[in-house]
Amino acid sequence: MTTSNQNSYHTDTIVARATAAGVGAIAVVRVSGPSAIKLTDELLKMAVIDKPTHTAHLRTLYDEDGVMDEALITIFKGSKSYTGEDTVEVSVHGSEYIVSRVLKAFIRKGARLAEPGEFTQRAFLNGKLDLAQAEAVADLITSEHRIAHDLALKQLKGGFSKDIATLRDRLLHFTSLVELELDFAEEDVEFASRSELKLLVELIQSEVVSLRDSFALGNVIKKGLALVLAGRPNAGKSTLFNSLLNEDRAIVSEIAGTTRDAIEAQLNFEGFMLRLIDTAGIREATDVIEQEGIARTFSHVEKAGATMYLLDMGSCSLADAEQDLSMLKQKTSRVWVVCNKMDLAVTVSQQAWIDMVEAMGLEEPWFVSARDKVSVQALRLALESRFMGGLADVGDQTVVTNVRHAESLNHCAIEMQQVLDGMVSGLSGDLLAFHLREGIRALSGITGEIGVDEILGSIFSKFCIGK
Repeated sequence: MTTSNQNSYHTDTIVARATAAGVGAIAVVRVSGPSAIKLTDELLKMAVIDKPTHTAHLRTLYDEDGVMDEALITIFKGSKSYTGEDTVEVSVHGSEYIVSRVLKAFIRKGARLAEPGEFTQRAFLNGKLDLAQAEAVADLITSEHRIAHDLALKQLKGGFSKDIATLRDRLLHFTSLVELELDFAEEDVEFASRSELKLLVELIQSEVVSLRDSFALGNVIKKGLALVLAGRPNAGKSTLFNSLLNEDRAIVSEIAGTTRDAIEAQLNFEGFMLRLIDTAGIREATDVIEQEGIARTFSHVEKAGATMYLLDMGSCSLADAEQDLSMLKQKTSRVWVVCNKMDLAVTVSQQAWIDMVEAMGLEEPWFVSARDKVSVQALRLALESRFMGGLADVGDQTVVTNVRHAESLNHCAIEMQQVLDGMVSGLSGDLLAFHLREGIRALSGITGEIGVDEILGSIFSKFCIGK
């Protein structure tokens, strides 16, 4: 597609359903572009084109076959709309037939069906949002708990963008001074104090690295933390899995080795999502299928954020548990111990389990009965407390939740290290300026100030059609 075609493609009038598909009380059809209000008027008997922005009007919608529906027409004019161009939201009854008919009517009048994310893409192109804010719209729509919602809302309001802009502007100032020196190379003039530049670059590198490293936490907040249930066969993993979810998801049987493959489900806390994974029991496998299941257990342990090791207090020995935990600790640094079946006859005292676990450098174990609701609820609260303890103040800090942002920050950190190394080795001013400019380019790419053409399609294609 040529540049001229691209420009016209983003300035024609688009239409799409803005609410989720399916029958409901109401559905909203969104129309945006230079002819949005004009096309709407052509489907009405009483015009709304002369009405002020941000007003709603009850009107009857008509197409060539007659009345379509009684609709509430809400008008947003020009730069005061979400997209930065004339926009109309048509609220009709939530019949799929009505919505389809309204969409077809607008298309016959000259509108084009919007592509995924095209309304938000136009908001970006028209300067209503920067790129980081536009991506926050998608995160806000898909947020499933309080902390993810709060972070997305903060980014949408421009908090992260302001942090990036501050770093970029400070770096740009010194880069301009270094480049100015190049124009006076023969006079050996130094406009940018090297000691001040070193302090600035060190500070920026520190802040960029801190933001980049926050992605580990941000990714967990956004996607949820994977918690693997591991242990020997019949330790009660599937029973606990079902009890925590309060539904029968995993098969529970007295036959050892029932679980052959991992089963995953979401456990939602008030401000956090846990991806709970039930896995095959750890033991010497009796067949090829079980061997594969156990191999997958350790694969999940390596990838997960934490592993909860279950043991059967009625049959497990200290030596067996210690052997299992030693294997798990080789795969992950975060292992929690749950002593299950505490309501049955036990072979080892609770204190002995506590002493063994603490001797291995692990946190104090939990004691539960997976079939007892009170006991399971206590474990659930303990899990929530352990997870939420590290997230209590996350709303007061900038946390990166987007892999593209993390990669750009990492690129900037690498360029800042090149500058610092170059200042030690006596790198010429033009090469220092090059690395400084690359750092600025990396930061600018986050908010979309430069070099974003190749990533726009990838970003906005992940949006729903009506956004």
